[in-house]
Amino acid sequence: MRSVTAILQKIFTTRFYIQNTGFFLVLFYLMFGVVDSGSLLNYHKGLMMGFLEGTSFLLIVLGLWALYCLKCVGFVMKVMQTQGYEFLYPAMGSMNKNSRLREWFLIHNAIYLPVWIYGGIAMVVGIRHHYYGPSIVILVFNVIMGLWPLALYDRKLFRPDTSFFTGYLQRWINRRFTKPPVLYFLYELFTQFPRRILTAKLVSALMLWLTFFLMQQGDYFDLRGLQLGVMLSVLLHLQLLTHHRAFDDTWLSFMENLPVSTFRHYIRMAAIYLIMWIPEMVMITVNAHTKTTALSLLMVFCLALSLLMFFRSLLYFPKINNELHVRYVLLTCFVVLFMVLGHYEWLAILVLQVLSAIVFFSKYRQYEPYIEP
Repeated sequence: MRSVTAILQKIFTTRFYIQNTGFFLVLFYLMFGVVDSGSLLNYHKGLMMGFLEGTSFLLIVLGLWALYCLKCVGFVMKVMQTQGYEFLYPAMGSMNKNSRLREWFLIHNAIYLPVWIYGGIAMVVGIRHHYYGPSIVILVFNVIMGLWPLALYDRKLFRPDTSFFTGYLQRWINRRFTKPPVLYFLYELFTQFPRRILTAKLVSALMLWLTFFLMQQGDYFDLRGLQLGVMLSVLLHLQLLTHHRAFDDTWLSFMENLPVSTFRHYIRMAAIYLIMWIPEMVMITVNAHTKTTALSLLMVFCLALSLLMFFRSLLYFPKINNELHVRYVLLTCFVVLFMVLGHYEWLAILVLQVLSAIVFFSKYRQYEPYIEP
């Protein structure tokens, strides 16, 4: 049985942490790299006391943990559907139910372990400070998150056609709505790659929350600090931009030959990223509307949209791969950062929009996916 457990842990647990190395590096930086080592314990104790004392903050934390649990469940389901792992069905199906559930329990909770560790420390802190109610809530919540997926995994063994909730969501949407072209890519993300966009949005929200938190800790509000946080938030969307190019290459190459003006295609691209960035716009508005003017907020939103559009336009150069794209993106951010610090934000927005339009209008009709020799 130990050998079986070791093999399953390599298939699921080791594979999960390897595939999500980038996610955990960003998370580690946000949790441990944004404050100096001398203030690290007080920083995390303050975070824990914050959600132990406040119900709304606790609900947000539990929501984030629930999203991570869904990420874990989706990964296990995806592995079971991956070609080459068909042997899991007869191998695990031949085990008795108790042994099988034990293996599922070990697999799922090994992946869910980061939440168990942080939640366990929070419970200890809560009990020491007599916050028994929130501590019990955290314990019960994580027990539920650690147990309910086991039934779904076991059901998948005997009903291989069982899909995660996104399959039902996709069929429900297809029956009821006809999608306009601007929603093609967003629909693809939410139905086929929900964990990718949810992870990007979650980390982006954490970055913006950290920006406001640091400014609140310093008892000041600096629009340039907010714009720096917005630029970092945009950088966290780079994977989605690359996915957008791959999606267009695979499914929407025919649109170049439709009797639709290039300007309409350009507006469609702008609308895609405007819709994609709505959650961040809402978050910034809620936190900053009393501290700055509506014109300043509009400038922040225009800067983010201009960066997204320019970074996407760069991908219309066929030979730009991910490595080159990141170089140009970082160079652009370096230049824009100095323009922001010099209070030339509107000029930066104008330059980005002009460059985006020049690249898009000159390359869109000529673009063909590049195949490396």
